[in-house]
Amino acid sequence: MRTRLVAASALAVALVGQAAAADLPVGPAYRGPPVLIGYNWNGFYMGANIGWSGAQSNVSWAPNLTGFPVDGTAIAAASSNRLTSNSVTGGAQAGYNWQSGNFLAGLEGDISLMGNNATFATSPLAGIPGTSLSESAQMNWLVTVRPRIGYVWDNWLFYATGGWAYGRVTFTDAVASAAGSIGTTFQSNKSGWTAGAGVEYGIAGGWSAKLEYLYVDLGSVGGIMGPVTTSPAAGVIVAVPNTLIATNHNMVDQIVRVGINYRFGGEREVVVKYP
Repeated sequence: MRTRLVAASALAVALVGQAAAADLPVGPAYRGPPVLIGYNWNGFYMGANIGWSGAQSNVSWAPNLTGFPVDGTAIAAASSNRLTSNSVTGGAQAGYNWQSGNFLAGLEGDISLMGNNATFATSPLAGIPGTSLSESAQMNWLVTVRPRIGYVWDNWLFYATGGWAYGRVTFTDAVASAAGSIGTTFQSNKSGWTAGAGVEYGIAGGWSAKLEYLYVDLGSVGGIMGPVTTSPAAGVIVAVPNTLIATNHNMVDQIVRVGINYRFGGEREVVVKYP
């Protein structure tokens, strides 16, 4: 009898304990502290930039001018051969990033305005009084479309970039003497290429800041000037035969700029996981 009473009491206590436990709230399962995977660079972004533009134009003259007091060889010798100009540049960019782990691929396009205007003038030429030479090279705007390949390290992005460049160039050359003058202006929208590198830092809330370098080559523009026109008598303009000269300019630019981007949509901050 005593054994049965003890067993019955133990069973009753167990049942009461289970019932009481069922009424208690269930606590959340424990999770460890979040682990940082890295900054999320995925998505479409837009931004603005400002910096420095250093343009350079190499000038060449073909020595084929005849029937003119100054021949082409003397003009080529007097030329600066290289025109340089520094300017502030600024513009806007937009692009898209695809990130996979530490690897990033993207495409970016931008448009920039600048005020590069390099000039050169000298007189006299070959010691002949009344002769002069002037040259100028201008670049006012530039468009680029560039793939970007990068390595992501937490909030940092290190990338290389290169692609298509398109800009407006204007070259003006003139030679003058007592016998007359010869000159021309070449203006063209030129396609070329660009390559460079940069580093970008993800700040917060979709914002990031970058430092970038680009080298741009828009190729060359050239042509034939002439013939020289002169006025041997009042009101009479005469073209001097065989007074033709060839000139050629190229245009390269180096750009160093800082910029800021804002990324739209998706997870814009750090990516985390819980163990």
